[in-house]
Amino acid sequence: MQPPFSIALLQKKDTIPLFELIQANAKRLHQYFPITTKEISSLIAAENYINRKIREVAAKENYTFKVVEKTTQLLIGLVTVKKIDWQTKECELAYFIDAAYEGKGITSAGISLLIAYCKEELQLQKAILRIGEDNPGSLRIAEKHNFILIKRVKDGHKDFHGNIMDVLHFERIL
Repeated sequence: MQPPFSIALLQKKDTIPLFELIQANAKRLHQYFPITTKEISSLIAAENYINRKIREVAAKENYTFKVVEKTTQLLIGLVTVKKIDWQTKECELAYFIDAAYEGKGITSAGISLLIAYCKEELQLQKAILRIGEDNPGSLRIAEKHNFILIKRVKDGHKDFHGNIMDVLHFERIL
């Protein structure tokens, strides 16, 4: 059975849908996606963000994919391969989904596709997740995808409002 969504690299035509997604979810993204939330504060900022993401793909630095609901063609989330270290062949994965689509397995399936992409297309060997311990959905994703808790990073993340928190560092061999 085909999943009810697809992923594809961000394109210029995604400016308005991306802006709308971020605005609709801004308050809940403040904690774990403060930079993205601040960067996409207007349509022009969203366009600049996408242009930068396209350049990052060309430079093989980061790969940001949109998650699109197949029936409506709505942009409902992002999944990203970032902080790629080509020497050690490892990367960090990041993701979020629109609140209306949480708990439906879409993020987990998107992470499965991202892991396959990292292994098969990018030839990476290790993926990292950095998760706040108060984020049960992401902790379930780490467990479901066989990530192993390596350490707690004290003061490892600053949210939108400048609050600093610890994060849990998970790794997985691809």
